Amino acid sequence: MLTMTYKLAFAAAQDAGNRAMRVGGRKVWSAGDYRKACEEFERLWPSPDAPRPANSRRCNYPPDVK
Repeated sequence: MLTMTYKLAFAAAQDAGNRAMRVGGRKVWSAGDYRKACEEFERLWPSPDAPRPANSRRCNYPPDVK
């Protein structure tokens, strides 16, 4: 069994962001891609204030981005 580390969670989050970017047909990350990466990182490496609902949005991204 693989032990979760910060570096592994970060790499998985980057993969999730890259995957979202490719699905969207972009060459650079959008705020939505960053949000996906953030959600994946939080799922694998929860913040100290966890537990919280899985659908909460804790990522920091500009408020004008949908």
